[in-house]
Amino acid sequence: MGHLLTRTQIQRLVAKHGREVIEHRHMQIERCCYQHGNVTTFEHSVRVACLAVWMADRAHLWYRVDLKSLIRAALLHDYFLYDWHDWDNGEHQWHGFTHGHAALVNALKDFKLNDIERNSIENHMFPMTPVPPRYIEGYLVTLADKCSATAETFSFDRFNKRALPAAKPYAEIEARR
Repeated sequence: MGHLLTRTQIQRLVAKHGREVIEHRHMQIERCCYQHGNVTTFEHSVRVACLAVWMADRAHLWYRVDLKSLIRAALLHDYFLYDWHDWDNGEHQWHGFTHGHAALVNALKDFKLNDIERNSIENHMFPMTPVPPRYIEGYLVTLADKCSATAETFSFDRFNKRALPAAKPYAEIEARR
């Protein structure tokens, strides 16, 4: 059996291949919104990216996976850029079914995406949405997302929420451009 990646090596790969996404100004919105429990959307996205890389490594999928596309899709899978917990007259009541598409629309505004990234982002909520991912990277993002979301939602730490800075709405950020 070959050499398996360490946690530090995985984190470095995510930082290297995800730099453009991680450093984008709109990621500040993700840092200011909780996703599950006491985990921000940004933290969740990084966790999903690291777990997806870990899964690809443990399953020895390196000859079948585009690592950069896997990492970028994982980092952008929840790039919906709003706090879905905020009351908005019911606009986000279908968030679980619609945010994959919203994330894709926002990601396309800010990044040049390949087919693997686009498909993985839009279809990561399968089976809640009817269309499964087309690529193995999409299945890895989907599985890593489900595992991370479950752990974050049921963690006892979910009761220890820290105060987050107020997120400027996406529309306000775009108006300044």
